[in-house]
Amino acid sequence: MVSRDTQGLNSADLDDRSTGRIGRALRFVRQRGVLEPIRLVRKYGVAQSGRFVARNIRHIVADRLARKWDRDNGVDTAGSIRLDTLDVVGPYRDQGNECVCTSPKSFSFIMKSLPLDLGGYTFIDIGSGKSRTLLLASHYPFAAIVGVEFAKELVEIARRNIAKYKSAGQKCRAITVIEADATTYEFPESPLLVYFYNPFSKDVFDVVMSNLASSLEQRRRGCFVVYGSSSHSAIDWARPAIREKGIFEELAVPAMPHFLDAVRTIDYAVFRYQAPSEGSGHKSDDAH
Repeated sequence: MVSRDTQGLNSADLDDRSTGRIGRALRFVRQRGVLEPIRLVRKYGVAQSGRFVARNIRHIVADRLARKWDRDNGVDTAGSIRLDTLDVVGPYRDQGNECVCTSPKSFSFIMKSLPLDLGGYTFIDIGSGKSRTLLLASHYPFAAIVGVEFAKELVEIARRNIAKYKSAGQKCRAITVIEADATTYEFPESPLLVYFYNPFSKDVFDVVMSNLASSLEQRRRGCFVVYGSSSHSAIDWARPAIREKGIFEELAVPAMPHFLDAVRTIDYAVFRYQAPSEGSGHKSDDAH
């Protein structure tokens, strides 16, 4: 494990893959010559080359908008942070995905698919990164907001962001970040909205979902699970993994539109806990 002093740490100290795309393109042309891009277009075709350019333009636009949101709010949440050199809790570094936060417009769209009355619910972001989703969630009337993050450096940045973030639109200021391996996290006994933005592999996800199912078995209460991903392969295994628990009903939700502040369009699913019938041996509580 790499030891690092996190005092004063910010994104400039991390391996951020979202920056420098234009600079890398210019270096490529200087090193290979101005004819190299023409050769590549001939090799891969105009259509595929056009899609490649469009993807990179979208990355640049989304990154610029994310950093503008950060400047406007005095925080540091943007970027696509690699986990390779970070200090992490637990054995699952290699099964974690890059830290990429949900865009504000995408998050707002997802929240519209949920019931308006979330008072009394605890919002939990599993793999909360630098805290942008936690800050966005604070504009909804949750009883509490919790981030679970296994990278020490990201936890430190997130806690500073939470301390700095001041918005007139906030409805919940009870925001905390827990430095923990998600597979060891114990869910609180309050009603829950558990949010995943493709934080790790299916193996880790299965353990976390089993822990959530056990928590709901021990104490019934309202629970929603939201899974979002810009990787279709991830959403394709996450949906059946949640259904297989046998206690979650998938809700019909509208497809996510294209938003300029999102690097990719998010495919997402929303599930609602369905408490087993009486007499099944579960402890009783108010299931919504």
